[in-house]
Amino acid sequence: MTQKLQKNILILTFPIFIELLFFILMGSVDTFMISGYEKANAFAAGSVAAVGNASTVINLFGVLINIVSAGISVVVSQYLGAKNESGAKKAILTGILMQVFIGLIIATTLLVFGNLLFRLIETPIEIQQLSYDYLFYTAISLCFVAISNAISSALRSYGHTHQVMITVIIANVFNIVFNFIFIYGYLGAPEMGVAGAAVSTMLMRFLTMLVTFVLLKKMIGLSITKIRYDRSSMQKILKVGVPSALENMTYNLMQFVILSFVNKLGTEMITTRTYVNTVLSYIFLFSASFAAGNAIITGYYIGEEDYEGAYKNTLKTTIMTIGVVTIATITVNLFLPVIAKALTDDPVVIKTMRQIFLFVILLEIGRSLNLVIIQALRAAGDTTFPLVMAIISMLGIGISASFLLSNTLQLGLLGIYLGITCDEFFRGMTMLIRWLKKVWMHKSLVKETTQS
Repeated sequence: MTQKLQKNILILTFPIFIELLFFILMGSVDTFMISGYEKANAFAAGSVAAVGNASTVINLFGVLINIVSAGISVVVSQYLGAKNESGAKKAILTGILMQVFIGLIIATTLLVFGNLLFRLIETPIEIQQLSYDYLFYTAISLCFVAISNAISSALRSYGHTHQVMITVIIANVFNIVFNFIFIYGYLGAPEMGVAGAAVSTMLMRFLTMLVTFVLLKKMIGLSITKIRYDRSSMQKILKVGVPSALENMTYNLMQFVILSFVNKLGTEMITTRTYVNTVLSYIFLFSASFAAGNAIITGYYIGEEDYEGAYKNTLKTTIMTIGVVTIATITVNLFLPVIAKALTDDPVVIKTMRQIFLFVILLEIGRSLNLVIIQALRAAGDTTFPLVMAIISMLGIGISASFLLSNTLQLGLLGIYLGITCDEFFRGMTMLIRWLKKVWMHKSLVKETTQS
């Protein structure tokens, strides 16, 4: 098993990469189509900025979905590595039930408190209604995302990454079709603009959920009608998922606070941030896909009690990821003038994007260390340390450095991204040291002899 997993790291990662690519494309298509709609209609001014604000608020709570998804991925991988498929299936069914409740709670919270949150981050008054229009339908769709994410995590842990990849590709096609229909009002549908993009997302996510029901039955042999609660499985899932989700919530809280800094810079810089994050998402997917693939393999190694295999494989994956991300960042910088021009004609936005991307390589190297090693630590059952460091670094370094560089030193949006880079690099180095010290060994979740 060890040798096979080492040889299959790229085979396992590739479908995850394609899946994430198309997932990110989904968001980019929304941005491009809304941008085109905004350019063509003066009354739609601020639409891109509105989506950027709404997405930050949604992500602040939407990350709670990862509590169960992250837990399922680790627990199922460890059970399968330990040759305990019965335990793996109990964890999956319990996880799906948990997601139903989490999805409903998140959606209700966003619908009730959405406008309040927009005021808290000082969203410009002229885009507040547009922001809520986008949030309304997207929040409802989180109920569907919660369930489909749980099933997708289980499918990946079983090695069925190709099936998940194909599902996401098909979802992208439907998303584009639905966007044309609801943003522009084709086929008799009302012309909804920003809200239309959100309606499209909601319908696409509902269809995706239905497809994952079929895959769950066909590939794993479990029916959605037989979901049930298992206390032991829930505890294991939460042991991984809660620290993971709190870490991600800390990141989103940092972004939430930083967005208030950006909002003070004006709508033009809000739009620039949206475009920068859209382009960065394509670099991010390399790190994310390698991290996800390595986490599955690490979970199997831990289940087999092959700690040395997990140690070496993660280091190899980390080096590989940094190399790929460096090449991707250089490539983006070379083509940035063309990319920026395709997004906007605003010379200030284009100039600011070019300034920011000169320093992106440092940001992405730090992010690569974080993503790969943190997910490996979680897969090994070492979940507390990454959370503690996230709180210290993101809230202590990320926010402070962003404010200092953007406001005190008057570097504007560039200063904010440099502040985020300080956080990513600091955490990345601490995670690397943690992995090298092998403190994470013997923290398996599925062995009775696990040490805590």
